[in-house]
Parts: sequence; C-alpha cells; structure tokens
Amino acid sequence: MYPLSLSHALTVTLSLIISISLLHGKAFADDYPHMQILLETEQTIAGEPLTYPQSGQAKVTSAIITIPSGQSTGWHKHKVPLVAYLIAGELEMEYANGKRVQFKKGEALLEAIAVPHIGSNLGATPAQIFVAFLGTDKTDFTEITNAPTTPPVIPNATAKVDLVDLSKFDTRLQFDIRYATANNFMAKPLYSSARAMLQRPAAEALTRAHDRLRSYGYGLLVFDAYRPWQITRDMWDKHPLSRAYLSDPLKGSRHNRGCALDITLYDLKTGKEVIMPSAYDEFTERAHPDYKGGSPEQTKARDLLRNAMEAEGFTVYQNEWWHFDYNGWEAYPVLNNPL
Repeated sequence: MYPLSLSHALTVTLSLIISISLLHGKAFADDYPHMQILLETEQTIAGEPLTYPQSGQAKVTSAIITIPSGQSTGWHKHKVPLVAYLIAGELEMEYANGKRVQFKKGEALLEAIAVPHIGSNLGATPAQIFVAFLGTDKTDFTEITNAPTTPPVIPNATAKVDLVDLSKFDTRLQFDIRYATANNFMAKPLYSSARAMLQRPAAEALTRAHDRLRSYGYGLLVFDAYRPWQITRDMWDKHPLSRAYLSDPLKGSRHNRGCALDITLYDLKTGKEVIMPSAYDEFTERAHPDYKGGSPEQTKARDLLRNAMEAEGFTVYQNEWWHFDYNGWEAYPVLNNPL
C-alpha cells in the first residue's frame, strides 16, 4: 500500500504540466488558474495499458531533458510510467512496433514503457522536454536497448535472392569498400569484410555498362553494393539531419535488396580515380546528379557514368551521382544477412 498512491502521483504530475503550460501562455486568473487538460489517457503512446508497480514507496521524479539539433536519444525503454511535455522544439519519436509520432511544442504524451523507442531532433533548435517519472524509491527509470533487428517484410517482394560477389563476377572492377573502413561519414567500420555483392541480373547489367565505359577509356570503381538492413538502421538513427541522403529503415533500401551500388570511374591508363563534382558520400548539393557546378571535365565524367548505367537498366538516385538502382528492385525482399 502506498502512503501516496501512484494514481495521486499522476494527478500531481499532470497538474505540474498544466501549470507549465499556463505559465508559458501567460494564462493567469486572480483567484485560481483556468485548467487546460493536456493529457487524459489509460494507455501509452505505443498502446500499452497503463499500470503501476504494486509495491514500494511512490516516488515522482521530474526533469528537463535537452536534445540538441541533429541528435537522437538512442534506443531505450522505461521501467515506470513517464509523462512528457515538449517545452521547446520538436521531436520525431519512433517505436519498435513501427509507429512514428511527430511530437510538437506544447504537446504532452504518456510515453511507451516496455516498447523500445528513440527520439530524434530533426529541427534546427534544441528540443526541451519536461518529464515526470512515476515510479518508486527502488525503481530505475530507463534501460538502454538495442535497435530493432528485424527488417520489414515487403508484400509481393518474392524475387529469387541470388547475390553474387562482384570481385569474382567481373575481375576488371576496382574496389574501395568504404564501409569496411573508418573512411566514411559514420567514421567507423560498418562491415566485417570488404565485399561487394549484387543480385545476379543487376551484376550482369553492370558488366554490360562496364563494357561501354571501357570503350571510352574508363573502368568502374565500386564503393558499396549490397548493404545489410541493420547498417541502414544505424545510419538513420545516428544522422537525423542527413535523411535526404539516407534510406528509411521502415521501408528498407535498394542497397538492402542487393539492387543498388555506389560507383565512380577510374582512368584505364593511369589507374587513378576520376575527379567528380563532389566527393563520395558528400551530403551537399554538389552530390546531386544534375548539379550545374563543377568543371566541364567533372560534369562530363559524371554524365558519362550516368548515361552508361541508365543504358543498361539502372536509375541514378536524385541526390547522389554515384548511387544507381537496378530497375525492378521492388521485386526483391529486404535482407539483413551479414557480409
């Protein structure tokens, strides 16, 4: 039996949140403030029934959490009910059950408890959240968890999976698998081996495009091809402000299907990589395939690569001159097999 019941604690917490809202809006009365109900629910945002611990001394702990622009909370879950009120900024909340919620300034929610989740600040200013944990004197509030490990199942994506090793399929290719090193935008190795895998029909089309380019004096240098879904999940979580250049893990990427690759040209005479309008994995306008800047030589090389790939059934990605998707990628399932 609680000396102070947790239901009473919840009422106290909501009153605190209401008071903050009134203070922020300058809504005062001479005798008693007008009460604005921000939250009244019997379940968490993730759909869990609201329950309280059945033993121990009730304890309410409140705090203000600040999440800088472009940062995330990391995946976690809670051990006690948690009421949250967004004082400033905005957050995108994602839950392990696949639900996403845009959390705006002035909104309150009863946060998920056992369902792991992550909050990402996609705005230009810090997000500030007033939180109140409704627990006991012997309860931890939060537990760090791993990100989800199960890729999405895409209906009708039933094409036969036949990944081939490009180093054996076309021995003329050169390789610089950046994600097997720390020389990438994540600044850490993401792959345990420097391999480039592609679905067989895409690999056959790549070989034909390579033949075209060699007639112009260029070979192909491969940066990346098949990418396990877990890597896509990690990229999305760690770089919220770069999502225009990343793939949504709830949908899965072309790379995850073994139907996309990142490539550039090298000079057959010198063996050196050809200079393009931007560096690989440069998340700026210069990386766009229709970017008008750069030298005439750079844009000519970029467009030559694009034309050869598109002639053999690939489509360039709208934000990255180096990224090509094999047409028909939708028929393949999202994969999470390690390299």
